[in-house]
Amino acid sequence: MAKRPAATGSRKRKLVCIVGSDDFHQAMIGRVPEAEDWQLEQVLHRTDVQPHRGTFDFDALYDKARAIIDGFDRPPDAIVGHLDFPVTAVVSLLCRHYGLTGASPEAVARCEHKFWMRESQREVMPEKTPEVRAVNPFALDAADKPPMKFPFWLKPVKGHSSMLGFRVREPSEYGRALHACRQAIHRYGEPFNAFLAHLSDGVRPPDNVDGNYAIAEELITEEQLFTIEGYVHDGKATAYGTIETRRTGKHMSSLSSYHYPAELPETVIEAGREQVEKVLRQVEFDNGPFNVEFFHDPDSGRLNLLEINPRLSKSHSPLFEMVDGCTHHKQAIQLALGQTPDAPARKGTSPMAAKFMVRSHEANGIVRRVPREDEIDRLRALLPDIVVQILVEENQNLADLADQDSYSFELMDIFLGGRDAEFIEDAHDRCRDSLAFMIQPMPRHRVR
Repeated sequence: MAKRPAATGSRKRKLVCIVGSDDFHQAMIGRVPEAEDWQLEQVLHRTDVQPHRGTFDFDALYDKARAIIDGFDRPPDAIVGHLDFPVTAVVSLLCRHYGLTGASPEAVARCEHKFWMRESQREVMPEKTPEVRAVNPFALDAADKPPMKFPFWLKPVKGHSSMLGFRVREPSEYGRALHACRQAIHRYGEPFNAFLAHLSDGVRPPDNVDGNYAIAEELITEEQLFTIEGYVHDGKATAYGTIETRRTGKHMSSLSSYHYPAELPETVIEAGREQVEKVLRQVEFDNGPFNVEFFHDPDSGRLNLLEINPRLSKSHSPLFEMVDGCTHHKQAIQLALGQTPDAPARKGTSPMAAKFMVRSHEANGIVRRVPREDEIDRLRALLPDIVVQILVEENQNLADLADQDSYSFELMDIFLGGRDAEFIEDAHDRCRDSLAFMIQPMPRHRVR
């Protein structure tokens, strides 16, 4: 990787390594005002850490990242990432290797491993922890012995984007879900096992549940789903942003949009922060960013923790830029540099922002048309804040898309800013009318 010249003058810029990034996010991070004091270097590309097909060699990725960093003219001052595993794991190992500020690999593993996280949560919040069982999909009698009363969710110990997540209502669905897991769980299961081998002696998942296991989990769905973005610094959890998530689809399990800032009472946000702090203290997570998802019932006040991600969310970063004037990579990098992060400034171009995920709920299909660049340009003239990312190509088979949830395919992402929720919804409707896809239906290819 080519090196950029160091800054001239009396103050040398901090060498900040971003693992698994791409041009879109590197440019956004470069627009952070404090970035004039940082030498930003991309270590591994997004396509290296999220290959289109098949599994990947975790140790080879880690070795490649170290080789890139060792090729710079000086040691790094901070290492961060914004993607799920393997990036979270690679970042934690790199921070340990170079002696930098960051959450330990052991803490990251406890958060990333769904069964381990729930068992840790149970130790500090037993009354708020759903019933969960480890499931070996390769056990000969797995289909004959449902792990709990139907219905429940079956999902891999390690995955992301709701891949291989199934709402199971009866035995035949359970059998099909196990079949799907056996076919694809190794994509992240084997690399995750390689990461677990790097943990300190004696630190292993409960009951030796490794990356090729799934979990059965009690349903905990409530009316509202929201995410807290924050960080732990010297043992204290700080929440600096809350994002509402809306859902769609057969089981209301496919994410349709994110809205920032979420319209939630401060008491709910503080209750969520307190839950996060308890669990993260239990797993010994410190000096790292997090985004944590919660289900909330406004009527009863029930607040259920869904999952803990030991990283910031890249999907939220354009929303922070629109509302606060810069991406929340700022807070993650400040933390990684050993500084106390600033609070978001609310000095962006819009008081509210949203991301919309345009999906196909066909069982399978061939993409015959995608929106044209001139169609996007016409919208950009009306909506200067708009960012459109087309995620598929013409003549592409939807079944070939990697890391999709079990009930839909993501075709396009639209980021919009606006003065209020009504404006954003109107802008979204205009985008959907103007940006058309054509999908030729094909036979079902997987459990859906």
